[in-house]
Formats: sequence, structure tokens, C-alpha cells
Amino acid sequence: MASMILGWTLNDVMTAMGLGNTDHLLHLRPKELREALRELVEAVSHRITVEQDVGVWLMCQQDSEINLHDQVVVGAPMVFGGKVPEVLWYLAPNEHVDGMPSTTTLASLQEVMLNINQTGPGTLPAPTVHLSGWHADADNMDWLLGSEQT
Repeated sequence: MASMILGWTLNDVMTAMGLGNTDHLLHLRPKELREALRELVEAVSHRITVEQDVGVWLMCQQDSEINLHDQVVVGAPMVFGGKVPEVLWYLAPNEHVDGMPSTTTLASLQEVMLNINQTGPGTLPAPTVHLSGWHADADNMDWLLGSEQT
């Protein structure tokens, strides 16, 4: 089991929006890191105008713990709970992977990309696939903002 999110790293989104980058997060202690991430996720979430399908995800590497140093991705779920027995993943439906991005998901991602590219000082490339660790699911970061998980 693992998760695939189609989108961009938090660092790429922040850079394109002109909000700086995430380099300063690398050496923060857990409490400071949690607060800094909360502020960044909130800032990015407020500037993304599309709510449908798109969120901020922590790409967990282990299912036994939440490590806020794991990669954070802005995007939409592509595959949750695929049953691929190896580390190889494919972008086409097959017998091992359940789920592909819907047309509304792709439209939402495109709208986010176009909006940021029109209003920000930088540009976002086309979204790419990001994987959680094997036997770990991506974690929606709404909990970090004090919202219910969706």
C-alpha cells in the first residue's frame, strides 16, 4: 500500500507564489517545525482558489509515525491503496493500481497551475507524481491547521 499525489512540492508552489522557499524548515526542532509548517500550509491554502480535489499532503515514509520532515506536496490524490507488489508504479490503469485522476481533478490542478502562473512572480511546471513510502499513506494536512481531516 502507498499513496500517489499528482502535484507539486510545497517548495515549488511557494517559490512560484513568491513566498520564499522551505529551506529554513530543514533544521527546525519538532515544535518549531510544526508551527512553521502550519503557517506555510495556511499561506498556500489561502492563495489556492480551487478547493475541489486539491489539498496539501504530507508524503509519509513510514506508517508508524508522522514525521514533519517528510516531503509536503500540494496536489490531488491519484492512487490510494494500490496493490503493487514492487516499487514500480505506472500512470496507466492496470490490474494492480486502483484509481486514476478524474477529469475534475485534472481540471482543478490545471486551474491551480494557471492561477499561480498568472498571479505569481514564478511559474509552476506541469504537476508530477509524488509517492508516499511503501506501506504508508499520504496524510492530508488539514489537521495541522486545526481542521477536520478529509
